[in-house]
Amino acid sequence: MKFNYEFEQQKKNDFLLYKCGNQNARIDVLGESLLRVAVFPDGEEILPTFCIDPDSADLGTTGRDRLSVKGFSAVPINLQSNGECDSFKLSCGIKVTVNRKNFLIKYEKNGQILFSDRAPLAYNFDGEFGGGSFHYISREAGERIFGLGDKCGKLDKSGNSYRIETTDPMGYNAGTTDPLYKHVPFFICENSIGSYGIFYDTSDTSYFDFGKEINNYYEPYKYFRTQDNALVYYVFFGANLEIVKQFSHICGKQMLPPKKSFDYCASTMAYTDAPDSENQMNLFLEKLQELDLNCTGFYLSSGYTSIGKQRYVFNWNTEKFPNPEQFIERFQSKCVDLIPNIKPAFLCDHPMYREISENGLFVKNSDGTPFITRFWDGQGSYLDFTNPKAREFWIANVKDKLLDKGIKYTWNDNNEFDIKDEDALAFGFGNTVNASRIRPILTYLMVYSSYLAQMEKYPKFRPFISTRSGNIGVRRFAQTWSGDNSTDWNSLKYCHYIGLTMSLSGFYFYGHDLGGFAGEMPSRELLLRWLQLGLFEPRFTIHSWNSDCSATMPWSYPDIIPYVKEIFTQRKELVPYLYNCAHRAVEFDEPINSPVFLYYEGESRDSDIFLVGRNILVDPVLEEGTNTVTVNLPKGDNWYFDGKVFEGGVSVQTEISAFGKMKYFIKCGSVIPYNKASGFNDDENLVLTVYPIKSGIFKDTFFYDDGETFDYLENKCVNLNITVECNENSVTVFWENSGSTPFEPNFVLADGDARNLIIRRK
Repeated sequence: MKFNYEFEQQKKNDFLLYKCGNQNARIDVLGESLLRVAVFPDGEEILPTFCIDPDSADLGTTGRDRLSVKGFSAVPINLQSNGECDSFKLSCGIKVTVNRKNFLIKYEKNGQILFSDRAPLAYNFDGEFGGGSFHYISREAGERIFGLGDKCGKLDKSGNSYRIETTDPMGYNAGTTDPLYKHVPFFICENSIGSYGIFYDTSDTSYFDFGKEINNYYEPYKYFRTQDNALVYYVFFGANLEIVKQFSHICGKQMLPPKKSFDYCASTMAYTDAPDSENQMNLFLEKLQELDLNCTGFYLSSGYTSIGKQRYVFNWNTEKFPNPEQFIERFQSKCVDLIPNIKPAFLCDHPMYREISENGLFVKNSDGTPFITRFWDGQGSYLDFTNPKAREFWIANVKDKLLDKGIKYTWNDNNEFDIKDEDALAFGFGNTVNASRIRPILTYLMVYSSYLAQMEKYPKFRPFISTRSGNIGVRRFAQTWSGDNSTDWNSLKYCHYIGLTMSLSGFYFYGHDLGGFAGEMPSRELLLRWLQLGLFEPRFTIHSWNSDCSATMPWSYPDIIPYVKEIFTQRKELVPYLYNCAHRAVEFDEPINSPVFLYYEGESRDSDIFLVGRNILVDPVLEEGTNTVTVNLPKGDNWYFDGKVFEGGVSVQTEISAFGKMKYFIKCGSVIPYNKASGFNDDENLVLTVYPIKSGIFKDTFFYDDGETFDYLENKCVNLNITVECNENSVTVFWENSGSTPFEPNFVLADGDARNLIIRRK
């Protein structure tokens, strides 16, 4: 009978299994504060996951069984039964109660309900709520929601609804557009009792409603809906930071990007779209040297592949670039790596289309012909990356057309796989599957194939890959960004929130198209404010497709070049610190950028202020014509600013001009590594600046390696453990290097601190 299901517990050794008719409900306890719930009918094909990888194994090209427990810690369940309810406790103290009638789960913290499945029915067992799978859970007035990947609007997503699907929203409104490029059905809910996180492990198009919908017949609720008939989800408990780190951990270890990827990497559509592309690119190099601006990379937009006005992946336009090898070598001789754009779709008039079609490498119609859809002002077909031969084709062409010519890195773009037709079929994972169900998996496999190509070509060097789209699994190989934003103040403001939202969703290596991608040339003030924000994010790239065909560049306004140079000098100065934060992100699953409340529980959830690592605090200016900001310093730590120390918990009013360096706060009790060199191709001048506390002892660390190989995994690096003792008269630094690379650190004391600095090796 609908709405009335009597589940019975089945005997299983390692997990709880409940059954009612053809419906199965399974609970796995996977850690001290982590469990997984799966609800699915008999005979349902449960597609593999490419998102979950707790032991950081190589998932290869077939993924992982969605119900696998490999890599998780086995936790025994001490089950207590009382009437129609079963209950058990997690090691973290959360009590889990399962009502066997309708399989309703309740989670309690310290005797209070943290959240629960919605009664009388939370799951779509027999079509009560329509097609697909549903999960309804309780909603508390005033609760806050964070996450979902690259979602627009403010950080708090409560009260709104969202579609979890990838699309190509060029020139989107950063405050309102939905969806964007990522498929990440993960959120953190914070209410009066505590916090919890949920990740729904599916690649199907899905929907969240966080209170936009209300229904008189039910208590307040929020819900998740997916086209997937198998509902598999993970529940995390703990503080917000613990939840972010847990989620990051079970999604697999990230690749440490090359150090040079953290410096300025340029881009623009204008140069490669121009008929004299190579000349434009050469003039760019000359301008860098003329102005002495640091730059380590150039994202080569797809105009280099053009035939007429269209783009044809793996095609070099030899009218624009007569000798690609010489062109690439010219940039590499200046230590600027080209990062070419590659796309997974082939237009129907692509020179290689017929060959690919005859070999059956495209996503297909049911009759075996290539599935054709809209792509780049034309029609084309997507490569089917679930097909081993298609992956081999991709790897071979990435190597032949790019890497063998001297390219090291790739920019994987336009990879949303915009396939919604249920008749479009992919090779699958042993059985044919509807391509519309696995769009983010196709993206993942594209990125993974590019990674394999780079590893095969350069096995000793860490790949650098950029991807616009993907599920959370792509973070293991690639950096990402917020896509084709708009050139306006609204985009600056809300892209800041999009960035922090990505960070709260496990995408730690992110950035934006600084200055804005689509629209008119940004004003002087807007460009400088974008650069000041981008200073502190992992990706520091100006990229544009301006409506007047101009290119947004550091020298777009000659009269502000001195201020741009100051900001670029700051970025180069901060690269060692950002690289250290990246290493901690890889080793300890810590976000590089985070809202202040992630580390300081009592702080506002609505503030623009954010942390870079644990030691730098930034209040970006996001409004036009604003120069004065009031910073509410987090309680619990004191903060350096302009040579002075301010107590945590106070409000500090500061002047932050757009025209010049960006001012920021530094936590007392920090050692910040700076590169004091500046300009184009200058050698690194590393200085470790100590920001001491008034009295007492604090510790910090410093990581340093060759910046590009895997040697650090064999301890061929610098790993400084630093202990600092502070008293009224002196600051004593004790250091030891547990890495095998010899290193003599250059410690200095923060400006404004007049105490004696004493350096001692342990």
